[in-house]
Amino acid sequence: MKNIKQKILIILATLSLVIGFFAVPAGVFAAVTVGEAIDGGASKILSTGKLADDWQSLGVARSNTPASKEMRQARYNDIVAYLNQSDRLSATDYERTIIGVVSIGGDPTHIPEATTHKNLVEELYQSNAMNSGVNAIIYGLLALQTKEYEVPENANFSIQEMVDKLLSLQKADGGWALGGAVGDVDMTGMAITALAKYKDMPGVSTALDRSVAWLSSVQLKSGGFKGWSNENSNSLSQALMAITLTGNDPKGALFTKDSDMITALMTYRTADGGFKWLPTDTQSNGMALDQALYALTQYKFYLNGSGSIYDFVNNPVPQLIETPVEPDPSTEEPSSSAEPGTDDSDSSDSNSSDSNSSDSNSSDSNSSDSNSSDSNSSDSNVSSEDPSTTTSISDGSDENTEETISDSEGSSNVEKNTTDSSGAGIIGDTDSSTTAPSKEADEEAVQNTSNNANSDNAKSLPSTGEANDYMFLSVLLGASMLLVGVFFLAKNKRKQNN
Repeated sequence: MKNIKQKILIILATLSLVIGFFAVPAGVFAAVTVGEAIDGGASKILSTGKLADDWQSLGVARSNTPASKEMRQARYNDIVAYLNQSDRLSATDYERTIIGVVSIGGDPTHIPEATTHKNLVEELYQSNAMNSGVNAIIYGLLALQTKEYEVPENANFSIQEMVDKLLSLQKADGGWALGGAVGDVDMTGMAITALAKYKDMPGVSTALDRSVAWLSSVQLKSGGFKGWSNENSNSLSQALMAITLTGNDPKGALFTKDSDMITALMTYRTADGGFKWLPTDTQSNGMALDQALYALTQYKFYLNGSGSIYDFVNNPVPQLIETPVEPDPSTEEPSSSAEPGTDDSDSSDSNSSDSNSSDSNSSDSNSSDSNSSDSNSSDSNVSSEDPSTTTSISDGSDENTEETISDSEGSSNVEKNTTDSSGAGIIGDTDSSTTAPSKEADEEAVQNTSNNANSDNAKSLPSTGEANDYMFLSVLLGASMLLVGVFFLAKNKRKQNN
C-alpha cells in the first residue's frame, strides 16, 4: 500500500512539473493581438517625445493613439526648417514630405512659414518626377492621392500619365524592381499600393492581378518574404500593404503557406513594442517599426472596409493648420428685421467647403512630359536595405493629451529617411471630432473612424495568440503546478528517508 501511494505521488509530481514547464513559457511568450501590436509600436515612437520622420508621422497618425498637438507642431517646425535649408528638392523629397505634412494635419499647398517651398504639391507637379525613377512614380502617386489637389496649369504630368508610366515598368514576371528584369518584393508591394486607387483605369486591374499572383508565388513557407537575399520584416510589410489594398486576405488561402502573413509579421515583434528587421536580430529597428506599424494599420483598415491609409479625404486626421474662411462679399448678413419663421437659408456662407475640394487625381490635359533628366533619378533607398544604418528609436516620455483616432490610408515608405526633418504649419486643432476604438475582453474590436465608423460590417482584429488575461492565467497555472510538483517530490523524499 505504501509503495502504491509513493508511485501516485511521483506520478502527480511528474505531471505537475510537465504542465508547469509548458504553461509558464506559453504564458510568458504569448503573442499579443494585432491591435496591441499597433498600440505598442505607436507607444514606442511616442515615448521618444518626437516624430522623427514622415513615415513615423504616417504610422502614428493611423494608429489608435495619435501624437499630441505639441508633438505635431514640433514636427511641423522641423519640416519648415528642412524646407528653408533646401534650395533644391528631388521629386521624392517633395513626395515624402507631402505625405508627412498631411499626416500631422498640415496643408502641403500652404506653408507660409517656408521661404520658398510654400506649395509642395505645385512644385511636385512642376518637377521631373516622371523621369526620376520608379520610386518617384510610386511616391508621386501616393502623395497626390492623399487629398484632392488642384493641378497647376503648367504641370509636367498628370495622374493618368504617372499610372501609365508605372504600368510600363512592370516586369515580365508581374513584379516591379529598381532595375533588372526580375521583380523584387519591396518595389512590387509599393507599386501595388500606389496603383490600387486607380484600378478602374485601363490596364491597372490586369496588372494588379499579375502582381498579386507573383507575390503569392514567391511567398516563403514561413508566411514571410525575402528581399535583397534576406527574409525580413520590411519586405513583408510592403507585401502586406499591397495585399490588403487589393482586397486580398493576408490570412487567406492564397497567402497562407505553413503560416500566414500576419502571424509571420508578428514574429518580428520585440519585447519593447518595436519590430526587428531580420529573424535573427535581437533588437528592434526604427525602419522596421515604421513600416510594420503602418502596414498593420492598413490591415486594420482592410478589416473595417476603410480603404487606404493614404486617403486623408475619407479618413481625415486632426488638422493642425486652420485655414481662415474669407467672407463672401456677395452674401449679406440675415436682416435682423426678418419676420420670425421665414426661411433665410440663402444667406448661408458658401465658403464653408473644404478648400482642397478640387479634384485633380484623375487625368489632366495640361500635363506634358517634357523634363529630360534629373540628378535625383537614382533614388534607391528601398526598405529592404540593411536598416542597421538607420537611427534607432530611443526610449523617452511623452504625455499624449489627444483623443485617440484611427485613419485609413496606406502608403509604404521604402526610403531610408534617417535625416528627414520636413514639416507643415500648425495653428488650430480639431481633435474633438475623433473617435476611439473600443476593446472587448478577448480581442480588440476596431472602430472605423471614417464615415462608416458605426457600420455593422466593422470586423474585429483577429487574435494572433493569447490575450493578456489568458497570459496571466497561464503563468499562474504553470507556477502553481510547478510548486505542487516540487511539494510532492519533497514529501515523497522525506517519506523514503524515514
